[in-house]
Amino acid sequence: MSDVHPRFLVLTDLLLGAVHADERLEGEEEDAVRDYLLEILGGDELPLALEARIANFEPASFDLEASAAEFAMDPAVERRKLLELVAAVFDADGVVDFAEDDYLRRLAEALEVDPAHYDDLVIQYHIEEVRSSAEAVVPLPPPLPRGTKKKKARRGR
Repeated sequence: MSDVHPRFLVLTDLLLGAVHADERLEGEEEDAVRDYLLEILGGDELPLALEARIANFEPASFDLEASAAEFAMDPAVERRKLLELVAAVFDADGVVDFAEDDYLRRLAEALEVDPAHYDDLVIQYHIEEVRSSAEAVVPLPPPLPRGTKKKKARRGR
């Protein structure tokens, strides 16, 4: 089984783009790509064309938007599954990374997926949570009343 549908080559590229999103190649993530592709294709080993694609992947020449275009016209449910697959690859190394989160958001945008349909897959930022976390580390003084000017610190006393 050496011939592979071209979409599987593009899918492999998207998953490998995910592996390289944080600019750290983790063995767990690359193994996850192989495992997921095997699960989709069935069988005990990947076709040579996919193994070659993995071995020769060049992150610097990868074009996320062009690759995503292959799947952009798929039904919304299928595009969501693609996002879930990419998120699963990210989870393989057990590290939450902002670069990976950015990759998933860019892929979703290229697939024209409504943010409400993938918000459970990305990092959520809530300003109050960030503020309370910051206050736990460095207590902030209360805000000055309106119209009050800051006093200058005196030196040499």
